Amino acid sequence: MIVGGAGDVGTHLTGNYSGQGHDLRILDLTPITPAMADNHRVTYFQGSIADKSLVREAVKGAEVVIDLAWSFKEDPYTIFGTDIIGSAHLLDAAADAGVRSFIYASTAVVYGRAVNHPVTEEHPCLIEQARKPFYALGKYSAEKLGLLYYREKGLPVTVLRFWWAYGRTIGGKHLRELIKTAMEGRPMAMVGGAGGAFVTMNDLSAIIGLIMETPAAAGRTYNAGSMFLTWEEIGAMIIELTGSSSAIQLVKPEEWKGPAFLNEVWDLSWDRAADDLGFRPQCDDAEARSRFMEALRGCVAQLKR
Repeated sequence: MIVGGAGDVGTHLTGNYSGQGHDLRILDLTPITPAMADNHRVTYFQGSIADKSLVREAVKGAEVVIDLAWSFKEDPYTIFGTDIIGSAHLLDAAADAGVRSFIYASTAVVYGRAVNHPVTEEHPCLIEQARKPFYALGKYSAEKLGLLYYREKGLPVTVLRFWWAYGRTIGGKHLRELIKTAMEGRPMAMVGGAGGAFVTMNDLSAIIGLIMETPAAAGRTYNAGSMFLTWEEIGAMIIELTGSSSAIQLVKPEEWKGPAFLNEVWDLSWDRAADDLGFRPQCDDAEARSRFMEALRGCVAQLKR
């Protein structure tokens, strides 16, 4: 079962796992897409995780639950009134159904601000210093709730944290703004060394599969990633793809006046996943960068339209 299965990550996982011969149950707020309607391995439930009876119906019969659902609201009423209550409904239903693995998709935002490098799972969660503190608080609360269900009820919950996933294309407000800047030929300001650990959809799918098949992953938290890219490198790719005359202007971190997000270093370490699960990125750094370039090309094409 994939909760939030109609989003970018969920859609990729659905295609991947159904292609491997798995039957899937999808729960999402949005109406079913034509592709999922045509997929005979998909049973689709439209509605909210706050609907307890719907959640129980959707979980029934599932062996594995992958929870991708989140409102992405910076609003404590929605976060705790819908997201966290919905998480409790899912965990209760999964515990009662006896699922063999519950994977909670979290975020690097729970670390708040990267003060140690690389960012391992032992990094402190500086919630109050996060770029989106209410979002960080909500996701961290959902993580802890899941791990408590593991400790108190024996539900095999694993937390997976990642920074930014990409597939055939890639989204994100800051990327779109950089592309627009390049298309208009304006200078592109960057902080030298700032960037993050991107993860391919294929690697995300692979690490989730490894968690499913590793009982010892229960009660554990793992970072996921494929490669580290700086904003300067991304800016150069954007300039190449758009044929822009823009120049990259490097700014010192202490002099940066733009979005805080572009002045951060999120060098996630996935060594724990490598040691415990045998996780390795499916392609080398050069190939991962090439695929990132193609994802950017898709984003550029969308903006040009």
